[in-house]
Amino acid sequence: MRIERLQITVFVAITAVLWFAILFCQGVPVGWDYVQPFSIVITILVGLAVLLEFFAWRHRWLHGWFVPRPDLRGTWRVEIHSTYVDPKTNEREPIIIGYVGVKQTLSDLKMHLMTDESKSVFIADNVRKSPSGSGYQVIGVYTNEPKVHLRDAHISEMHQGAIIIETHGPENRPTHLSAKYWTDRKTTGTMEFTDRIDELCSKFTDAERAFQQRPETVDGETARR
Repeated sequence: MRIERLQITVFVAITAVLWFAILFCQGVPVGWDYVQPFSIVITILVGLAVLLEFFAWRHRWLHGWFVPRPDLRGTWRVEIHSTYVDPKTNEREPIIIGYVGVKQTLSDLKMHLMTDESKSVFIADNVRKSPSGSGYQVIGVYTNEPKVHLRDAHISEMHQGAIIIETHGPENRPTHLSAKYWTDRKTTGTMEFTDRIDELCSKFTDAERAFQQRPETVDGETARR
């Protein structure tokens, strides 16, 4: 939940009332002139809250002591290893290559998985420090929607699942993610988030193209994949 102007106003008003009450009980004269800067203080605090919500939270110098939240923004390339067994072939699915787009502010996290056959979107999430003491965990509940023609052919069905994502590398801006998931189709699996670009993609084809066209450093020189 993002702190809005109303909440800030209420917090400052309560603080001001308590402040004036304590001064009054101590015999300090308090006049209405003390109230005049109230709206200015509210405006400044709202501006600082907006700055923190959308921009400042991602800076490394605020991480850990003030902002316990990793910066996951961008589009990740992910390898999906599923235990799903195709009933026709009685074989497990091969590794699926997909992409995860992450849009994030201090209080809001939106993640969506894109594969060639379906998309998954978070419907609930929580970010916390990892029990291991290193990095973070993103715990989410998601819904998966296969493409319509696959649902009609009974190849795949809509389903829900839960996922736990672990961050690795620098805590403020991880370089690698790993995950395990469970679905209501009685399947489980793991994911490896192996690479990331800053561009936020919302379609599988766009993400695939963005990764193929991005600059890559080879022997100190920039090249194209």
